[in-house]
Order: sequence, then structure tokens, then C-alpha cells
Amino acid sequence: MDLVGKVLAGRYEIREEIGKGGMAQVYKAWCNVLNRYVAIKVLKEEFKDDKEFVHRFNVEAQAAAGISNPHVVSIYDVGFENGLYYIVMEYVEGITLKEYIAEKGRLPWREAAGFAAQICEGLEAAHKNHVIHRDIKPQNIIMTPDGVLKVTDFGIARATTQATMTMGNNAIGTVHYLSPEQARGGYTDERTDIYSLGVVLYEMLTGRLPFNDDSPVAVAIKHIQESPTPLRELNPDIPEAMEKITLRAMNKEQNVRYPSAEAFLKDLNRVLINPDYQMESQERSDIQDGEDMDTTMKMPSIGENDIEHYRKNHPENNQKKSRNETGGYADYAQKVDQAVEERKLREIDEKRARREQKKKERRVTMIAILTAILVVAGLGAVFAGVTGGLDFLKGGETVEIPKLVDMDLEKAQHQYKDTFSIVKKSEKPSDKAAGAILEQSPEAGTKVQKREDIIIYVVVSAGNTAVNLENYVGKNITEASNALKESGFQVNIIEKYSDSEAKDTVMAQDPAAGTAVSPGGLVTLYVSKGSEDEKPSASASTKPTNTPSATKKPESTVTETPDRTERPTQRPEKTVAPTKTPETSGGSGQTGGSGSGNGGTESEESGSGTGGGNTNTAPGIGD
Repeated sequence: MDLVGKVLAGRYEIREEIGKGGMAQVYKAWCNVLNRYVAIKVLKEEFKDDKEFVHRFNVEAQAAAGISNPHVVSIYDVGFENGLYYIVMEYVEGITLKEYIAEKGRLPWREAAGFAAQICEGLEAAHKNHVIHRDIKPQNIIMTPDGVLKVTDFGIARATTQATMTMGNNAIGTVHYLSPEQARGGYTDERTDIYSLGVVLYEMLTGRLPFNDDSPVAVAIKHIQESPTPLRELNPDIPEAMEKITLRAMNKEQNVRYPSAEAFLKDLNRVLINPDYQMESQERSDIQDGEDMDTTMKMPSIGENDIEHYRKNHPENNQKKSRNETGGYADYAQKVDQAVEERKLREIDEKRARREQKKKERRVTMIAILTAILVVAGLGAVFAGVTGGLDFLKGGETVEIPKLVDMDLEKAQHQYKDTFSIVKKSEKPSDKAAGAILEQSPEAGTKVQKREDIIIYVVVSAGNTAVNLENYVGKNITEASNALKESGFQVNIIEKYSDSEAKDTVMAQDPAAGTAVSPGGLVTLYVSKGSEDEKPSASASTKPTNTPSATKKPESTVTETPDRTERPTQRPEKTVAPTKTPETSGGSGQTGGSGSGNGGTESEESGSGTGGGNTNTAPGIGD
């Protein structure tokens, strides 16, 4: 299915294929209504008549469409045309978090905590919209050149209003990031995403996965049965609080994990502010988050006896499976002793009933206390004859967020150390001095409730890293384009007929040689198409003539709309959209979803390559 050059819905001009997964292909397209690039995910033709696949495809659009958050890839449109089901979504330039980890190895703990905090914000938005992602992994996290992380690929997401019990093989997630409840076919909720994010955080902090083996079944059993190696044994630089946060998120029991992404985020922020932060006991923390001690009883789970019983009765599963085996852990979940599952469900129902009863009792108590406070406060105001006696009922004191943009980071942190915690989220090249604050969140002037832990996130200038451009005139376009991309520049190619210059020769460049340009800047190359006498006939193909790169993606895509990029003194006949490609072609550098089926093997997780360059990344390729 090659859609390059076609137009969908009369507005989306498909420029190039940028990714492919098990159930869908992803294209980069130009929206000629809003004049912007978008990513279009198209269900493969072989699945268009399969009701289950079509349903899963539509579920992704419905699940993500209602989420509006800077850390979630946005859904713009969904449609069906000429037998094609497609989703139009935000086009994000960048690389996957998996690729970043593969390139960097283990990350500095502050960077890892900051990344996890961004993912928490995206999950918090999804959970508030009653959507559980259920396949959180680094391959489904896209990182922009500015260090902003976005969650993508809601292909197996499920609304929390629907049943979330045992799922089929196609919707169980990726084995290395699978929660214990998914591995045993149990009840999934928001805390399922918390576990998977804990695994991602573990991988960022240590540079390795907590559980690994040759077969999906073995990895799934480890999620259920084994404890991960303590993080500080693998990376002594990790603060103790950071280790505890990660291990709590990865707890086998859902009720012992963080109850929400918001609670997870709070602890991450605390340790970013104070690495020596002493975490309270989980029991006390759970009570503060609204859980009673009686409701945090240990969840029934598949234990040693159940595993041993299964192994004795199914010796065939004790042998190591091939690396490309799929679905083994789903079969395991279905074969577990039915009595264990029934007991678990029965106890879950009993706990829910007890929890609801406790909540009712607490509400009655709180109403009584509040009533007493109001009565006493009201009488005090009457007898004192004052109007300010009830100020405490107005919501408390607020404080205004100051303007930090253009300030030096260290000076801002020192000046506001008594009121705010200013945390650097990322940095990017800028003409401003290194350390200057470029962006802040919340914005200046925002009023927030006064408290001790007000955090302001900032993006800081990395300084002017501009370099002088070389002279590419006279060089072959492939040589010049590759050299520019390796230096981190975007390349725009404009082709023009010439009787004096050989075909594929650079005739001019903009900016000129010697001009200082920052990495990431745009360089336009004017390229000879050869003599006009060699112009192809009208029936000839209009597809790009450039040889595809090793990643099998066109280096550039020719469009028939030159007016958007033409220079005043030249009218090029064709233009090529700027692209960014990774420095290496390893792995799935241009994919933002899982794009690898349900295998869940070690090779799947490590196959994302080591390309560290900016990549045209497809949001959510799906399984």
C-alpha cells in the first residue's frame, strides 16, 4: 500500500512513509487547510475487513482524542475513505526514548526523574479522562529536540468505564514492561500504567531492564515472582529516595503502588528539590492519599505454590522458547488454576465493599466536624463583632508566579529560594547567554495556592552554538545533504533545470558559505536537474529521484506546490520538504509506536537502534 503522492479528505497531501507497524503504516503529510505537517496512521489493507482490528484502531482514536496535554500526542481527525481507515495526529520531530537510552546508556538521575515527571503529567491527563494506556514503554515515548516528552500509541488503551479483566493476546502489552496483573490476566487500572512507568524509570536509571530472559513466558513469570536488583547496586549515584520511588511504582501489588500518576509526580518533584528527602512509610502515605489501612491489604496473587503447580502440570513450558515466539504469557494466564482467579475476584469485590463503607463513614465524620467548626467560627464572629474572623474559609492565601524569562537560572534560584523551587526541565541552543531562562511553567502572573513546594519548571539557554557553514556549491547533492544532516542542520532542496551545471550538482546555497548558523537551522540547496532538454514527459513519474537512504525512507519528498518555498528571484519547479534523519540507521529511528507486533522478546526491546540524531518520528505506529 503506497499512498505517497495521494490526497486524503481533499486536504492531506501524503509526502512520505515514516513508519510501519504490525497493524498500520504511518505517513508524513501536509495539511493544505491549516498549513502544517501532520502524521497519518493508516490501517493496513489486510485488516480493513477484520472487525476486531478496525475496533482496536477506532479505540485508539477515541481514547486519545479527548486528552489535551503537552505530554500526549494530539489527535486531530479520524476518517474512512476509499476503504482506508486513518487517524490524523500531531506530527512530532524527535526520537523515541528507547533510542535515547540506547545511545546514552543509563541517564543521570535528575534527567531520568525529570523525564518520568513529564510522562506522569501525560498519564495524569489520560487517567482523568478515564483512559488507561496499558502499553507504556520507551518506544511509545517521543522526545523532541527541546527535551519535551510525549506519550503516544494508545492502540491497546481501554476506557476505565469498560471491563478491564483478562484480555486477549492482542491487547496485553509488551512483555518487558508488563505489569504482574497483565501477566496473569488480572484486573488492570491506572496503577497498571504506574508499574510500567516504574520499569521505564528503572531502565533510565540503570541502563538495563529489571527482568529479562529468552522467552516471553519466562519474563512474565519474573514480573509476577521475582524482585528486581536494587537500583543502587547498579548505580550508586542514585539517591536512596529515588530508589524507593522507583521500587514503589514497581511493587507487585497494585494497592502498594502509587494510587495515581499525580501522587507519583509529587514524590518525583520532592526528590528533585531535595535529593535527601526522606520518604514516609507507604502505609502512612496511602492514608494521606485517601486510602484506609484496612483497604490496603495485600492483593491475592499467583504465588510460589501456584507457579510450582503450573510448572509441574505443564513441563513443556519450562523449556526456553525461541526469541520470536509470541503470546506465551497470555497462554500462561489462561491456564492458571481457576480457583486462584475466582478467589482473587471474590476478595477484590469484598475489599471494594469495605472501601465504600469506610468512605461513607469518613464522609459522615467530616461533615460533623465541619459543621462544628462553622458553628463555632460563626459564633466567634458574632461575639467579636468582626468581619475577618472567617477568612480561613476563603481558600487560603495565594502567591503570584514571578517573571523568570531572561533571568539567569542561578540568580533566579537564589533570589526566589525562600518562595519557589525553580527546576531546569531542559536546555536548548539560543542566541541568549548560556543559563538564561527561555521559558517557564507556570507562566508569569499565574496565581497559585501558597504552599511550601511550589515548583516552576524552566527551559534554559545552552548558549549560541552556531557554526560557520562550509561551501557546498559544486558538490553532489547527496554528499552535501549528508554532510549538513550529520552536522545537525535541516536541509531544504530546490531543483531547477540548468544547461551549464551537471545533474545533481549544487548550484547555490542559502545561507551563503561562512554564515554562522545554529545546529537545527535550515539550509536551502539549489540543485541542477540537468538540461531542460532532458525533461521527462508528462506521463513520467513525479516521485523523487534521490536514492533512498539505508533506512528505506526517501531522503526528501518532491511536491508540486513550489509557491510556498520559492525565492523572489527564482521560481523553482519543485521543492523538497526539509527533513531530519538520525546519524545512524540502526533500529526503528523513525517510529514512535511499538511497531514490532506482540512478540515482546528481548530482541524486540533492543532493536530500536542507536541513532541519536533528530528523527522524523511517527506518533504511535501501533502493534
